[in-house]
Amino acid sequence: MAQNNLKQLNKCALTLKCSFVLLLMILSSFASAQTLTQTVYGTITDAESKKPLVGITVLLVSNTQINGVTDTNGRYKIIGVPVGRQSFQYTMMGYETRTISEVLVTSGKEAELNISMSESAHQLGEASVSARRNKARPLNDFATVSARSFSAEDTRRYPASVADPARMALNFAGVSSNGDINNDIVVRGNSPDGVLWRLEGIEIPNPNHFSNLGNSGGAISMLNANTLGTSDFYTGAFPPEMGDALAGVFDLNFRNGNINENEQSIQVGTLGVEGAAEGPFKKGGQASYIIDYRYSTLALLHNVLGISNIPTYQDVSLKLNFPTKKAGTFSVFGLGGLDASTQDPAKDSTKWTDDNPNIKSDYKGNLGVLGVSHQYFVSPNAYIKTVVSGSYISTKGYTDTLNPGDGYNNVPIEHTNVKNTALRASILFNDKINSRNTIRTGIVAQQLGYDLLESDYIFDTRKWDSILNGSGNTEMYDGYVQWKYRMSDRLTLVSGVHGSYYALNKKYSIEPRAAISYQMGSNTLTFATGLYSKPADISTYLFQNEQQRLANIYPNKDLDLLRAYHAVLGYDCALPFKTRMKIETYYQRLYNIPVEKDDASGFSLLNIQDVFDLVGTNGLASKGTGNNYGIDLTLDRPFANNYYALLTSSLFKSNYTAYNGQTYEGRFDRRFQLNVIAGKEYNISRDGRKILGVSGKVLYSGGERESPIDLQASITNGIEELVPNQYYTHTTPSYFRVDGSLYYKISNKKVTHNFDIDIQNITNRKNYYFTAFDGSDNKIKVIKQTGIIPIISYRIEFHNL
Repeated sequence: MAQNNLKQLNKCALTLKCSFVLLLMILSSFASAQTLTQTVYGTITDAESKKPLVGITVLLVSNTQINGVTDTNGRYKIIGVPVGRQSFQYTMMGYETRTISEVLVTSGKEAELNISMSESAHQLGEASVSARRNKARPLNDFATVSARSFSAEDTRRYPASVADPARMALNFAGVSSNGDINNDIVVRGNSPDGVLWRLEGIEIPNPNHFSNLGNSGGAISMLNANTLGTSDFYTGAFPPEMGDALAGVFDLNFRNGNINENEQSIQVGTLGVEGAAEGPFKKGGQASYIIDYRYSTLALLHNVLGISNIPTYQDVSLKLNFPTKKAGTFSVFGLGGLDASTQDPAKDSTKWTDDNPNIKSDYKGNLGVLGVSHQYFVSPNAYIKTVVSGSYISTKGYTDTLNPGDGYNNVPIEHTNVKNTALRASILFNDKINSRNTIRTGIVAQQLGYDLLESDYIFDTRKWDSILNGSGNTEMYDGYVQWKYRMSDRLTLVSGVHGSYYALNKKYSIEPRAAISYQMGSNTLTFATGLYSKPADISTYLFQNEQQRLANIYPNKDLDLLRAYHAVLGYDCALPFKTRMKIETYYQRLYNIPVEKDDASGFSLLNIQDVFDLVGTNGLASKGTGNNYGIDLTLDRPFANNYYALLTSSLFKSNYTAYNGQTYEGRFDRRFQLNVIAGKEYNISRDGRKILGVSGKVLYSGGERESPIDLQASITNGIEELVPNQYYTHTTPSYFRVDGSLYYKISNKKVTHNFDIDIQNITNRKNYYFTAFDGSDNKIKVIKQTGIIPIISYRIEFHNL
């Protein structure tokens, strides 16, 4: 279904291009002669205690007479900053001096710079410590390896990222794509199912449109760069507070709205028409709001022009922030999305093709997340943070075919009606005891509701056969304690333990973890290790196999938690030309992995993309293992002097052991991955009001692995059959793609115009996707991925017009 949706998206994308080119020509005449300035504001906190820092001096590097000082809330505001790229320095005695470089200041929106500063482990009296800080260092100060921060600007800057965190993460070392059709990601050879999504410190469902049950991706992200704040992404060896993940973690944050004035933006593009607004609830107050709503362009075409058979979607994200003087800070955050897709083939069999198959379908999905967080300082250096959230996700649809011999009446294939709900609550206590010691501990409780019905229609018996059929509630509990000990300014130890309990089948896990970091000037040596676990998707436990489909019989219900051991050794160093090099070598041992209880089967949960990969299995046992090991290299030259460059490379190997004890190559064992990205920005006007930017990317990786199809057996049985005992022995062709992006920004008084063209697969290379048995021709056919995909948008940002 996702492949058909994206093909339909591609057909509509090109129709928008001419309109936007004309719009760019009109906008180029908007220039005015006056010098433009803007306000820069933000909040500065202590890295470990999160307390606001008072008395931080903030300087504009190019003109130190333009400056500001943080107040008792850690807030600062600098007015009169010229538009264009600017750098800022933050200093205070006893804290490491920080410099934030090449910040883009525009006229249509005030620039927000929130940072954290680290105290020296040794109090230095009148001296301050100056450090050349790695810009990609994660926000979470307990994270030492396999983690980096990213901003909303990063999701827009990298070609083919289209403001999507998952697609942006494909540029990081150790992360590869699972295909052009969706934004599933493979982290260090693991299944996409091993990725955890968190928002504002608590787990959320997969935040993507057109996602499948039990996976972590979809065609289009519901997350929006307008509301997204600086966030963290992890590829392994997570700190003790992170649970329920084996492969990777997106730890996302929404930013707070501007408390100084109201700002708005409107965007029109290939992916949707959207509007965003933010500002204070009242002038001079501290409470703020930010909200963004998007309605798909394809839905407009569907409604206005009457075009049928196209996918539609809409989404909204928001955050309301309410600081108080005595009761702490309250926040309300939310995320929601609706998507739908219909396909109605012509009642004429001569018109049925691979692109327009004999498939009649109706799909509807929706997701909602609403949460409340509260942070309260019980002492100057200790706080309690509580988050309570509720989420709802559902998928409903059917797939039929038409029977030409029976007046083109419907022939059912499958019906889906899936609902998952969750109530979650977390509370953490963080105490910076002194400049050397910080302790964090917390608990997370989840009540998980499920109502799962997935049925296949058996034409021979004219009966529905259930694959998933269960409803009820269960709970999961997590707890952790972690300690950060700064032995010196150079040496830091992070240790702790995480515990999990899954009430559905009473399985639990105790997971000790430790990491050490040694800093040598601007270079850092790190090592982290520990145990990790996660439950499979609840649909896996309630799956019913073909031989035992009886009411309330679930052969997989007693499966254990999936478990892993991670070890990562890393080295991060500074190179000439403002470049950093990071090397990480890692080993992951996965165990208690569900595998099919059949000596003739090579099935393992490590190779699935979603729960429907379980179709055809006959009961699982937690007796499988797996290994992932490799080396990741990153050469990162952050944006400076009007250009940036990023090279990431990975060499890795992934294998697994089945129920019969034999070891096979893993499905996601691509062996190598290479990304080369570079971008250049040009000041069209000397005063920084007109900026033209261009970026390019080359992606090259090994192909995934497939199990070869036994053509003769497939013809005999009329269904796809694999060659026995040759699981994932076939390496598919290598993957190659060239992407590019172009943006043009014009700043006028209180208004900024942004025109963006993002083109994926410029060379129109249709990479290999998979092979399938075609019963109509008794052949094995090759399915290719998408060709060129242009994404075009125009955004206007303004305030107080």
